[in-house]
Amino acid sequence: MDLTGSIVFSSGKQADYDIFTLDLDTGQVSQLTSGPYWNDFAKWSPDGTKILFISNRSGTQDVWLMDADGNNQRPLTQPGKWHSYPSWAPDGQSIVFSANYDKNINIFRMNLDGSSLQQITRETTMDYHPRFSPDGTKIVFTSKRAGNPDVWQYDCQSGSLEQLTSFQGRDCTPVYSPDGKKIVFVSGLMGQDGHENFELYLLTLGEAEPQRLTTSLGQDRFAAWSPDGKYLLFSSSYGPQRAERLTVMDVQSRKKEKLKFDRTKLELEIDAEVKGAMFFKYLPVNIARLFYPHQFFGAERYPDWKN
Repeated sequence: MDLTGSIVFSSGKQADYDIFTLDLDTGQVSQLTSGPYWNDFAKWSPDGTKILFISNRSGTQDVWLMDADGNNQRPLTQPGKWHSYPSWAPDGQSIVFSANYDKNINIFRMNLDGSSLQQITRETTMDYHPRFSPDGTKIVFTSKRAGNPDVWQYDCQSGSLEQLTSFQGRDCTPVYSPDGKKIVFVSGLMGQDGHENFELYLLTLGEAEPQRLTTSLGQDRFAAWSPDGKYLLFSSSYGPQRAERLTVMDVQSRKKEKLKFDRTKLELEIDAEVKGAMFFKYLPVNIARLFYPHQFFGAERYPDWKN
């Protein structure tokens, strides 16, 4: 696969996630956040100069903003409430996110300077994972308003709602394709082993049945489109006890492969150093690694891709 551009993603374990970028052209990895906090859900601005993310460094989950190189990190929302899943409007002047301002989890929109806060949904259960369509006229999101988490679409002009999925499992994290004609989402069902198995599905708007994109024994989730719409980037674990790794799929051929890059910075941040004891201290590091659980080396999730 000929991959270009830059990816922003979060990596870590046990709620200590930090945000990194990966330059696909050079392989350079840059760490943008640090410290014993939860920094997650990063999203490039439409012009690629800024990054939205969630951080709990103030004591609660708030929406934060920083420059593309990690400088000028600052909160956009006030502490004291729960915020999550921030996303940009196509014009880059406003954002949407989920919050519990009205005691329920609903979707809100506001300008980057904090003005013009608008409540988009008013549901008594949960509305979350909002994402704008490329033309800014619609918002796709996950809702439990029908009793089960499904994918819904909100029309910003008429205010009307449309249910797009009705699978038995949990349908979540929907994202429009760059041309706005398709939506990729995740659906999960409980397996016989008691684990919820997430797979990627592709819905062409106007068609009834989504296409299943992945079939694995692990988790496939947190999908993002490449800027040209040819590839999907997501987290895949290949087994219930394995750490998730960034994986790319060619949408047309369905061929997928894990991203290969130097993960040293990611592992240093969570102190994932291989330390042998007794017989194991005589083993080469690459061999000793095989005796550690995969999740010891962290997970990679919530990627976003820009040119």
